[in-house]
Amino acid sequence: MADDGIELFVGLIESIDTPGVVDACRRLLSIEERVRAELFMFERHRRQYIFAHALLRLALSQAAPDIAPADWSFATGRYGRPFVAAPATSTALHFSLTHADGCVACVVSRHEAVGVDVETVSRRVAPLSTALRFFAPEEIETLRGLPEPAAIERFFDYWTLKEAYLKARGFGLNLPLDAFAMQVSQEAIGISFKPDIADDPRGWRFQLCSPSPSHRLAIADGSRAAGGLPISRHAWPLQQAAE
Repeated sequence: MADDGIELFVGLIESIDTPGVVDACRRLLSIEERVRAELFMFERHRRQYIFAHALLRLALSQAAPDIAPADWSFATGRYGRPFVAAPATSTALHFSLTHADGCVACVVSRHEAVGVDVETVSRRVAPLSTALRFFAPEEIETLRGLPEPAAIERFFDYWTLKEAYLKARGFGLNLPLDAFAMQVSQEAIGISFKPDIADDPRGWRFQLCSPSPSHRLAIADGSRAAGGLPISRHAWPLQQAAE
């Protein structure tokens, strides 16, 4: 793993959910994670949770190959952000984990201020009514000026970017979504803040991609590295899970 970079791991469940893999992934989880997985009412949600948390463990072990995926343990910070509690590594590893129906993803970096979010794109969403409840005025005005197909696409751009930023900051939902606004164009993605938010928009870089036609994914990079950290994308580490 490069010292200055973001490693992105993505798995589409329809392609990774093959016989034996879910059991192999379950064996990587802690007892607490296995118990939590069994609490899900629906099997698809249970499998999604198992795949997501196994993916995180496999991704961390690619960054630190001397540590087995099952040996990682985690704790949560003040606002509920998870972090690696053990084992200790020569350089601290940071991560962000996300999943939506049909897709699991995580990023791993030696920089703490990184975040990822993936959402299932739904053509049935009412972008403007949802935006009026949560988004900043500038974002609402942009959505008002777009025809419906484009407004739906931009809505999910905003939503994933906002969630990725909150995860990178480690705030969870403790910072309102209308306290900052995203600016999305073909040339760049930017962010702006209300005057009472202590953050510098120049320190942030963002990327958007679509892992499948049904999913939108955003990465937030607050490392303040010149030009942003390079992002390396990896497919689901299937072989390791099957061993």
